Amino acid sequence: MKAYSLQILAIILMTFLYSGCSKQPEVSAKVLIDNSLPTPVLNGHIGEMNAIAFEWQSISDSRVKGFYVYRSNPSEKNEKLHRIAKIETPYATHFVDQNLLPNSAYAYRFSSYNAKGIESLGSKTYRASTLARIASVSFFRSIGNMPRSAKLIWRPHTDTQIKGYTLERKRKIDSQFKEIANIKNRLTAEYIDTNLDDNEIYQYRLFAITYNDIKSVPSEIVTVVTKPLPEAILNIQATQTLPKKILLSWNPSQCENLSHYNIYRSSSLDGSYKYHVKLTENSFKDTIEDDGTVYYYKVTAVDEDGLESPLAKTAVKGMSLAKPKTPLSFTGKLQDHSVILHWKHADLDTVSYILIKTKKESWLKSSVQEIKNITQESFKDREITPDITYLYQIVAVNQYGIRSKPSEAITLSFEAK
Repeated sequence: MKAYSLQILAIILMTFLYSGCSKQPEVSAKVLIDNSLPTPVLNGHIGEMNAIAFEWQSISDSRVKGFYVYRSNPSEKNEKLHRIAKIETPYATHFVDQNLLPNSAYAYRFSSYNAKGIESLGSKTYRASTLARIASVSFFRSIGNMPRSAKLIWRPHTDTQIKGYTLERKRKIDSQFKEIANIKNRLTAEYIDTNLDDNEIYQYRLFAITYNDIKSVPSEIVTVVTKPLPEAILNIQATQTLPKKILLSWNPSQCENLSHYNIYRSSSLDGSYKYHVKLTENSFKDTIEDDGTVYYYKVTAVDEDGLESPLAKTAVKGMSLAKPKTPLSFTGKLQDHSVILHWKHADLDTVSYILIKTKKESWLKSSVQEIKNITQESFKDREITPDITYLYQIVAVNQYGIRSKPSEAITLSFEAK
């Protein structure tokens, strides 16, 4: 009995346990061996892209409670074997090793074990390889010069193992591709990539995906350049000398599919430029209610796809014609029952004057009269009455009828004798 125990139990390294030529893979751990247990004998194997299936001869020894599977790792050059599976039934004759790398070689050994987990001698080393990846689609093309988007088209994959596709993208400045879409149906033949940058270069590649989630080799790389924005508007001009309006003009846009122009306006140079008007001509009349009103303008071109040229960093200043300046040195005096008024012009654009005469008969009763079309810089008012207070103001008028602000009032009166 003692000799038998010594025969079946030994704690040794697998290099001793799995005797054979020196090229056999090394086992990574110490195991308990019973060399009287039957060793599995394989009938063969079948490989796929990410799995290898094995079949071995049935074992009828009642001591066998299951099987161990050892496998090498392709990343380890010495083919060291690692235990990867424990099959917990003696009746099994098949095993599928899954989630393997496509187009990769592996080494395998199999052993049986008893109720105490003690193993048989290992089988001979079996070498098996997974299949190469499926090729990608045979035709993959791109359509560029689209507004903020790219169209990718391909010929559907003919292999019925394919369930769909994965699309990857990178910009010219990126170091690597990134997945942007999972396309579920094998018969799908196009994808529209949106929300892209204007006038940007993008590269794409397509992978076919099998039902067991294996990627094909990548397709050829295709390049797309998105549509550029219309060029900025040049030579914007704005008037500052026209009454109640500002005229804008600019060079016509050279955009081939121009839709319209947008005008943006702000009341200050560094303020917020708000959309003001849309038009198709390269000129615009901005009607202004107040005199001397200043606006700053920026103009953009918009194409038929809705792409808009950038706003210029600088704006053009426009202004409605300002009011004439108020006359200077306005004076008045009583002389021979008349009022003599004098002033000096303050604006060369003045063509006439208006005298505003206010007659105050009491605290509650007064009347205002405007004496227009005065062309001299003096006026003699003979229509005055004793014991009445008069207030005079002078206003300058330009050729467009725009009036200056009135001067400060002169107050005159005389008593009856």
